Amino acid sequence: MHLDEFLPTYEFYEIHAVTVDASMAKVFTAIKELTVAELSPLIFVMLNLRSLPAFLMGREHKMERTPEPFLSKLFKDGFIPLGEVADQEIIFGLIGQFWELVPVPGPKIANPQEFLDYDNPDFAKVAANLAVTLSADGSVRCSTETRIHVTDPRTRHKFAFYWRIISMGSGWIRVLWLRAIKRKAESTI
Repeated sequence: MHLDEFLPTYEFYEIHAVTVDASMAKVFTAIKELTVAELSPLIFVMLNLRSLPAFLMGREHKMERTPEPFLSKLFKDGFIPLGEVADQEIIFGLIGQFWELVPVPGPKIANPQEFLDYDNPDFAKVAANLAVTLSADGSVRCSTETRIHVTDPRTRHKFAFYWRIISMGSGWIRVLWLRAIKRKAESTI
């Protein structure tokens, strides 16, 4: 996986996958074309609950259902496109202090090399992917892996506390995202 190029070392991670009854190309197209409006309403509840403190302070807007592709929305909201392998994998990243009640965004990163070079120990570095693979039995698998690297022990302790609280919700969001990709890919057969 090309995710290894961007975050080979990490202390926290999660992996989720679904089997999809469609070609790899159709699954990859569904990943890229899936709109915010096609996501489960539960995703909006969970994301808006997480950002409630920032919303109440006027620092963040509610996430709403729109016809915009979800990946485009992620990139507008601070995620960094790191790489893409056609019909196989999309890699994206984010740097921040996510454990803060009102998360502190990381620096403005302009390209993948800046993401790789960034090393402020007060911030966590996140790299994630969406990958499409062919299993040994011939079935198509769509997966997402999220990795978090925190170099400083004190910062890692802060992140670990935050991760214990949000990891179940974070995982559920990814499962719902994969299910939406599966629905979209299988509906275009």
